[in-house]
Formats: sequence, C-alpha cells, structure tokens
Amino acid sequence: MSVLGIGTKRSTKKIGNFITHFVKQESFGGILLFVAAIFAMLAANSPFLSEMYFALWHMEFGITIGNLSFMRNAHFWVNDALMALFFLMIGLEVKREILVGELSSFQKAISPIFASVGGMLFPIVIFLYFTWGDESMDGFAIPMGTDTAFALGVLMLLGSRIPIKLKVFLVTLAIADDIGAILVIAVFYSRDISFDYLALALSVTAVLLLFNRFGIRTLTVYLISGLLLWYFFYKSGIHATISGIVLAFTIPIHSKISSSGFLEHLRLATNVFYSNAPKDSPQVLLNAKQNNALEMIAQAYDEVQSPLVKLERNLHPLSAYFIMPVFAFANAGVVAKGGFEFNNLFWGIALGLFVGKPLGIFAFTFILDFLGISRKPSNLTWTQILGVGLVAGIGFTMSILISNLAFADELAAHATLSVLLASLVATVVSMGFFFIFSKKDDLATAAV
Repeated sequence: MSVLGIGTKRSTKKIGNFITHFVKQESFGGILLFVAAIFAMLAANSPFLSEMYFALWHMEFGITIGNLSFMRNAHFWVNDALMALFFLMIGLEVKREILVGELSSFQKAISPIFASVGGMLFPIVIFLYFTWGDESMDGFAIPMGTDTAFALGVLMLLGSRIPIKLKVFLVTLAIADDIGAILVIAVFYSRDISFDYLALALSVTAVLLLFNRFGIRTLTVYLISGLLLWYFFYKSGIHATISGIVLAFTIPIHSKISSSGFLEHLRLATNVFYSNAPKDSPQVLLNAKQNNALEMIAQAYDEVQSPLVKLERNLHPLSAYFIMPVFAFANAGVVAKGGFEFNNLFWGIALGLFVGKPLGIFAFTFILDFLGISRKPSNLTWTQILGVGLVAGIGFTMSILISNLAFADELAAHATLSVLLASLVATVVSMGFFFIFSKKDDLATAAV
C-alpha cells in the first residue's frame, strides 16, 4: 500500500472521528436542552416554585467601578451575554465550514444551502399568511430557525436508521439557517441605531482584523477585544449577540507553525531529551536540558493548533452543556394559565415549522436536482430528504430567541409556548416517519 493511500485513509478517519464527536456532543446537548425546557415549564407552573423561578430571572447583578455601573437582570445576561458566546461558536463553525468544510466548495455547499433557503422562505410565507395585518406579524422570522442540537439529538435516538451523510446534510443546512437568522436579527430586530457606538464597534472590528493580518494568534487578545465589541454593539442598538459572529470571523484559522514544522520541532526536542538522558543509571529527576526539550514540545504543541479550532473545541461543551440548557431554562418557563389560545400567531408558528420547513427543504432540493443545477447528496433518498425536513422543523433555541426579540410579555410567552408545542410535534412526527420509512438495513446503502 502506498504512503499516499495511508495518508488519505488517515485523513478520512480523522474527518469521520471529528464528525462523530461533533454529532454525539450536539445530540446529547439536545437532550439536555429538552430536559431543561421541561423543568422550566414545571417550575413556572408550580405553585411552590413559580414565584422563586421568576424572581431568579429578575435578580440584577453586574459590574460597578466607582461611578460607572452596568447592572442588568439575570434574563439579560442569559439572552444577551451568554448567547453572544453561543453565536461566537456558531460563527466559528460557519467560518471553518466556509474555508475547509462542507461550505468550502460550490458542489458541496449548494444543495444544503438552497435547501435551507427554501426552509426559511416557506415558513415565513406561511407565518405572514396567518398574521398579515395584525401586531404578531413582527415575529415573521420565528419559524425560520432550526435547532441543530435538538435535531441531532432526535437523529441520534434513531441510531443506525440514520446514515452519517444525512446528519452531515442536516448540520450544513442548519449552519446556513443560522446565517440567515443572524442576518434577520441584525436587520429587523435591532433597536434605534446609535451611530457613535456603531462606529466604535466597527473600529474594534478593524483592530481585530489587523491582529489577524499581522499574525497575532493569542486568543486572549481577541477575547478581551471581544468584550469591548459586545459592549459597543449593545450600546449601538444592534443586538449584542451579533458581536459573537463578528468576533468569530476575525479569529485566525491558520496555526503559527505548519504540521511539518511541528514534526521538526518534535524531532529536535526528542533528540535533545534522549541524548541528555543518563545511560548507566536510573534517572529520578529530569535535568535542565530535558526540561527545556519538554518546554519546546509544549510550545510547538500550542503553536501547531489552529486558534479557531482550539476556541471552537473549548466552546462546544460550554455551549452544549451550559449555555443552551440555561437559555432553555430561562426562556421556556411560560405560565399556561387559563388555557391556550390557538390563534393566528400559533398557526403561523406551528405550520411554519411543521409544514413550511419540510416543504421548503424538499421543494428547493427537488427543483435544483430537476434543473440539473445541483444533485441531491449521493446515497440519500428523497424520503430521507423529506425526513430531514421534518426534523429541521424543530425550531426551539433560535425560534425562542427571535420570539423574545420580536415581542414583549404576553405575545412573547404565547410565541414561546407555540414554538415548544410545534417543536414537540415535529420531534414526534419525524421520529415516527423515520421508524416507518427507514430501516436499519438502509445504512448499508446510505453509508458515506
């Protein structure tokens, strides 16, 4: 077997392991997200816990330095600060996918990207059909989002019925969805713009780009600058979470040294370490030259890692196991007093997610395939494309965030409850769909 063949196999295995790790981490995060939402609903409607639950999110805390004070309630810190970190992670994923991943080439990206466009447009049209002319039409973007973690959690529960290529298609589609949702939030759900603070935010962005251009790879420098960026965006009137996306696109993807450079450092350090080890007697402590060799290895280890991938890897567990569950716990606690009204807002959200999502994803994928512009992913059936459209109807995180941006008080609570009900229906129906139409044996014909 040739060296080239071995290298290709190793690269393929690494990519496969990365996808598997990503899917498992995201899917477990989806299950945790669901549990947090259930607990929030129970706490909000419990006669014993309700008062405590709502008091928790109205508690104020922040930073006070002399005459300067920045105090906000806990709900603000979750939705505007923690979610900025979530958007930072999303931005890092998007940048990586654009540069080296599933969005890096026209042929790889066009099918799931156009599918996501259909999956955003159809829900918006359905929502506006039901809400046109009333106050709830401001929430037109609520049914356009897909909760990647929750959706992957559903697919993981189905086990070997779901090929890895379908999961990759869903992840790519959801990333494109996130880009669309981010643009909509920036354009339609920002307050009156303060151009002075916006200029400051753009100035910080320019400095971050210069850091990248001049080869600064220290993440601490970017993260500290990111705090300023977050504050200036918040004060500008543009939703503060957008700062996470902007920061992500300034983080360098290239490492300080190449893989071959790392191997050369490793070879030299190993030789130094070995040549300075005593040959005739057991060694209790390392000598100075051996310690220097270890420091050389540690430095090379740090410099060979991509800053972008390093930060993304550290943010993934924080996002999956803390930020998103806390967000769900803070926002899913809706009081269901006096029954639930199945009004135009509910039908716009529910049918937008449950009907618009799968219909738009399937229709745009089919049209592109029919016109020959792009073929659907090889080894995936049209039934599976429809199934992934049903799974994409699980809106949750992004839909709830947009509900809170679009509405206040009762409308926001009603929209949140509508999202939860629609996402629950999409979960049950999509799982039933795959159980009926996808067999475990399908894995053999739909493998990567």
